[in-house]
Amino acid sequence: MQNNIGLQTAYWNGTTPELDIYKIIDLTKKANMDTIELKAGDFVPLTTEERRELKSYIKDAGLSVTVNGTGLRPERDVSSSDKESHEAGIRHLCTMLDLCVEMDAKLFSGIPYGLWNTRPDGEDIAGIKKVRTANAVKGLTEVAKYAEEAGVTMCLEIVNRFEQYTANTAEEGIAVCEAIGSEYCKLLLDTFHMNIEEDYIPDAIRTAHEKGYLGYLHIGESNRKIPAGGRKTNIDWEAIAETIKEIGFEGPLVMEPFVLNTSASAKSVSLWRAIKPADDIDGLVADAAAGVKYLKSL
Repeated sequence: MQNNIGLQTAYWNGTTPELDIYKIIDLTKKANMDTIELKAGDFVPLTTEERRELKSYIKDAGLSVTVNGTGLRPERDVSSSDKESHEAGIRHLCTMLDLCVEMDAKLFSGIPYGLWNTRPDGEDIAGIKKVRTANAVKGLTEVAKYAEEAGVTMCLEIVNRFEQYTANTAEEGIAVCEAIGSEYCKLLLDTFHMNIEEDYIPDAIRTAHEKGYLGYLHIGESNRKIPAGGRKTNIDWEAIAETIKEIGFEGPLVMEPFVLNTSASAKSVSLWRAIKPADDIDGLVADAAAGVKYLKSL
């Protein structure tokens, strides 16, 4: 595949010694990546000048930027029926789009349509889902207009049933995009989540692209390791690669591995064992580079 291959900075979270964002950029480039995916914590707390310096460092490293993580909370949630929370969610997402512009990121992804790691609050699941989805569509229609002005595409990350309930399949995500009706609202499809929810991953990718809603892809094995092609896994990477080439999809493929149980996100992603030693920086680089080599070979 000739697509840009990227790596999310969360891959390095939990390493010992702890790495700062500049060391992470250096290691990401050392692993032969084309793209670095920033999490909000990497740049949101910084001053404007600090973000300018960070953007310049990333550019000098020859890396393009995507941003993942919307940062919605109960007090700022576009899917909420509470007016203050709903409107605060809209304002927050627009602010995130402004910061994406500062970081020169053209793709902004996450779960802007609701809160991560939540369950329906009540017994009428279908009714709750309908109301939450309608609220999200209303709010995101405004955000998508702002995204168009900013020149940043908002990508709805479609996650599995254990992490959210509004949209768990490409089909459900497409329906949300169609209701919003903006070229600047697309989908982020993730092989880890699709492996749980989709009947056939290549079909989900193809359908999203043909409908015009495929923004980009997250790449990872079913156990959230980096695909390296050493042996056949239960994700058919060759079929996925063939589909990407057939449909002419040119967006980035960003790896989102979780292998360190010392990571701040380990509990959130239910990682209860050490897949990789936290002090094996060279091994982390080698694994990531092997993933790039494998994906480029397909």
